[in-house]
Amino acid sequence: MAISIFFGLTLIYFYPIVFENKELYQADLRNIVGWGKDLIDYYQNNPGADPVFWSNTMFSGMPANYTLMPPMFNLFRVVDLLRHHVFPPNTMLLFLYLIGFYIFMISLGCKPSLSIIGAIAYSFTSYNFIIIDVGHVNKALVMSTMAPVIGGILLCYRKKFLWGSIVTLVFTGINVLWSHQQVSYYLLLTILIIAIVYLIYAIKEKTLKDYFISSALLLVIAACAIAPELGKLLSTAEYSKETMRGGSVLTNKTEGQKESSGLDIDYAFAWSYGKGETMTLLIPNFYGASSHYNVGEKSAVYELYKKAGYSAKQAAQGSSMVYTFWGDKPGTAGPAYAGAIVCFLFVLGLMILKGKEKWWLLAATVLSFVLAWGKNFAVVNNFLFYHLPLLSKFRAVETALVIAEVTMAAMAILALKEIIENKGDRKMYLKPVYISAGITGGLCLIYALFGSALMSFSGITDTAIESQQGPEMLAAIVSDRKSMLASDSWRSFIFIALATGTLWYYFQKKIKSSFVIPFIGVLILIDLWTVDKRFLNDSSFVPKQKPPTETAIDSQIRKDKDIYRVLDITTSTFNESRTAYFHKSIGGYSPAKMRRYQDIIEHHIAPYIEENYFVDNFNSNVLNMLNMRYVIRQTQQRQAYLEKNKEALGNAWFVNELKWVNSPDEEIIALKNINPAQTAVIDKEWQSSLKDWELLQQEKDSASFIGLKDYANPGNLFYESVSSTPQLAVFSEVYYKTWRAYIDGVEAPVIQVNYILRGLQVPAGNHIIEFRCVDETFLKGAKISRITSIFVGIILFGLFGYAVWESRKSFMKTGG
Repeated sequence: MAISIFFGLTLIYFYPIVFENKELYQADLRNIVGWGKDLIDYYQNNPGADPVFWSNTMFSGMPANYTLMPPMFNLFRVVDLLRHHVFPPNTMLLFLYLIGFYIFMISLGCKPSLSIIGAIAYSFTSYNFIIIDVGHVNKALVMSTMAPVIGGILLCYRKKFLWGSIVTLVFTGINVLWSHQQVSYYLLLTILIIAIVYLIYAIKEKTLKDYFISSALLLVIAACAIAPELGKLLSTAEYSKETMRGGSVLTNKTEGQKESSGLDIDYAFAWSYGKGETMTLLIPNFYGASSHYNVGEKSAVYELYKKAGYSAKQAAQGSSMVYTFWGDKPGTAGPAYAGAIVCFLFVLGLMILKGKEKWWLLAATVLSFVLAWGKNFAVVNNFLFYHLPLLSKFRAVETALVIAEVTMAAMAILALKEIIENKGDRKMYLKPVYISAGITGGLCLIYALFGSALMSFSGITDTAIESQQGPEMLAAIVSDRKSMLASDSWRSFIFIALATGTLWYYFQKKIKSSFVIPFIGVLILIDLWTVDKRFLNDSSFVPKQKPPTETAIDSQIRKDKDIYRVLDITTSTFNESRTAYFHKSIGGYSPAKMRRYQDIIEHHIAPYIEENYFVDNFNSNVLNMLNMRYVIRQTQQRQAYLEKNKEALGNAWFVNELKWVNSPDEEIIALKNINPAQTAVIDKEWQSSLKDWELLQQEKDSASFIGLKDYANPGNLFYESVSSTPQLAVFSEVYYKTWRAYIDGVEAPVIQVNYILRGLQVPAGNHIIEFRCVDETFLKGAKISRITSIFVGIILFGLFGYAVWESRKSFMKTGG
């Protein structure tokens, strides 16, 4: 029954995908269209080729870890095959939300009917749909595993080891496979809270032996779940040290700012949920919904367009993308709405539930709020950022609300379970219900009646709105913000009143539990479904899109068959990858670009673009050394045109001067004042890697030459060199430790020069130089993954086999 309901809900919501052959637009997925495009093409043209560990399409080249990781055998990928080949794209996400939370509720001892309601209460929270709409697919996948992982753990702690082991192993395995480390990290924090609460109760109840047996088993299960993905995890962990999440290379910090082992704190906390914004869990449009909200035809914005003489169609279009959000973060795709009834039942649960489940659910919810507030609760979060292991690796801290989504829905359903399954006097719950309704419904009523007087309705973007669209438009938007708060406050109040009234009738024995459960379930579904449709609706589905179309400028560039780079400044250069779909790009889009390259962007490229946007002969020392041969520009009338950079230094060149510096800070500054065609800036830590480096500082032989001979694949490059004396060669390729150089087949040390590039000491004579990128960490881990996948497969086969045998034995005993 549950699977049928979940399947039906999935088909109805994603009807356009299933029956109309449409797809979701998903803007963030459009942004990654160029990720690993060169590798995709290479593998298609060379089936069965060895894995390639480097991609040259974005940011002048970067490891393939976050572009197109080489394939690796993992037992749990079977689930991924089902996702891709059984369900239409994105539809399985909702089904996974539902089935995962259903398993969780069953593990908490709920009957199927309540477990179905719990699954709906969790799965239809607005954030779950918003991240699907924007294209955060991996985040959604990993979120869908949170609840069943917790459910499996709880089963183990309750000594239901067989099914606890199966559920924990399977869902932890696919959690790791689907790879969203931030959500997995928040899950780990939740598990730690559970472990602490259960330990406290084990001490009180004198059941420490059972506790430690269960904990030991869970640690073994965790190891088994992680091992099949070890190759990717180890390689990613190595790479993360060199990314923006691995801490700063430079030391020149703002006065008083601490050094972080991960992201800069201001960057990490940019998307912090406001304390007041947390009310969106109860009232969806409490803070104005989103940065592009459809306010509809009954809005002040629509009326302003009509008053200005626009047609109804134009007014409707103008009213469909309004910046109604007025919180203090850069923007949002929508609120985290848990549901009015869920909030009501959550508060009720705090009053009527007893035991360990109540306390870990409460503690995890509080932690979720605290972490999500980020800079808005700096007294705690600044300390945690610098001291809680791994926390500084993650940005968009509002994501921590994924914990509260799980815990609040669980607490709500457990409260309903307590009421329905109680065999005593039902009226004992009247007072807690009144208090819960008074708190949640009372808040809704206050903001419905007095919200316009209590709130400011002014946001950090209002100045920009006023300057670009005028004070009348800003006034109309503020008016709509007030209306949205009032209407949604009334809306939540009504749902809470309906749920309260239903329970009151149940307490008076005027209706039975067989009516209460489905009725409240339907109310929760209507409440959440209608809010979800504000953000993921019919307009989100579009006809299936074709790959990006090559423009006339793209075609003109691609006529040049050499190896070079392109800079497109007509777009958001460092937040798009369309350019990388067709060319080797200076820019790109990645949440994990290399730290040093980000430094180069901030110190050299971005400032140069801003200062010289309309200046002729667009080039700089840094852009020249990155072999930027073409720049796509636009006139002041926004007409795109192509400019060729004649100063690009090519694929490799010899220098005759070595400028030694004492630190990365000196190195990046020195790039402003050198001619990279003649001089290489090198940190002194590399001095021991250059033998007789003084001999490299001499006038170049006019007959000397170095150039690219063969571009075998993005991770395998061949050069030829000719010189009568030893030379230092600089390559317009980004340095990374997985690159190895071979001169006539003999390995030679690669050094880092000019802050981000590769350098190589080349002896006199004629030589063939090969650069080969080999991720040895990945290859070693992949071997472990293959072996452990087989081992874990045997374990799972045995567990499932035993479970079937036990079920048959139980069935026979009952006379089946």
